[in-house]
Amino acid sequence: MQLSIRDASRFVIGAGLMQQQAIEASGNPAITFEHVALAALRDGPDGEKVRYTIDVLAEQEAGWLRNTPPHTLRSDRVMQSRAAETRAFTAIHRAVVSVVQFEAAGPTEKRAAEGSLRQSLLGVLEAIDNAPGSRADREGLLENLRIQIDAVASDTEFMKRALRDSEQAYLAADLDKTFARYNHPTLPRSDGLDEYSM
Repeated sequence: MQLSIRDASRFVIGAGLMQQQAIEASGNPAITFEHVALAALRDGPDGEKVRYTIDVLAEQEAGWLRNTPPHTLRSDRVMQSRAAETRAFTAIHRAVVSVVQFEAAGPTEKRAAEGSLRQSLLGVLEAIDNAPGSRADREGLLENLRIQIDAVASDTEFMKRALRDSEQAYLAADLDKTFARYNHPTLPRSDGLDEYSM
C-alpha cells in the first residue's frame, strides 16, 4: 500500500503529539517516536486504539492550522518569539554538550572545562529567561535542562551545585544590571530640577 504525503504528514504530526502526551503522562522522557510508531503497527484492539488516537490528534492540529490565519504564524512578533525559543533550546543543548566535555576532560583540562561549563550554564539561564511564554513555560525549560544534565552527568551532585551556583550568579548579575539603570541613568539631569530639590 502506498502512503500519500498528506497521510504520512498526519501520522508524523499525530504520533509526535502522542509521544509528547505519553512523556507528560508517564514522566518518562525515554519514550521515543519509534515506540509510538511500533505501538501503532500492532494488530488487534491496542494497535487500533493507538492509530485512532494518532488520527484524532492529527485532525485537531490540522483544524488549528486551518482556523489560524497565515499572517499570525509569520508576524514579526511571532518570528521573534520563535527565534528566542530556538535560542533557548540551542543553549540547552550547548550546556549539555559542555557537561559531556567536562566529564571527558583530563586532569590538566578540567579547570578550563569547568570554566566553559559555567559560562554555558549562565548562557542557557539567560536564554531561558528571555524565552517567550509564561513562567510555567520557562520553568519547564529549566526542568528540561536539569533532566538532560542528570542524564549525561556521572557526578549529579556536582552538576546540581554548578547549576545552582550559576543560577545565583545569573540572578546577581541581573540585579546589578537593573540597578545600573538607576546608578547611571541614560537621560541627562534637568537643570531646572535643582529648583525643586529640598
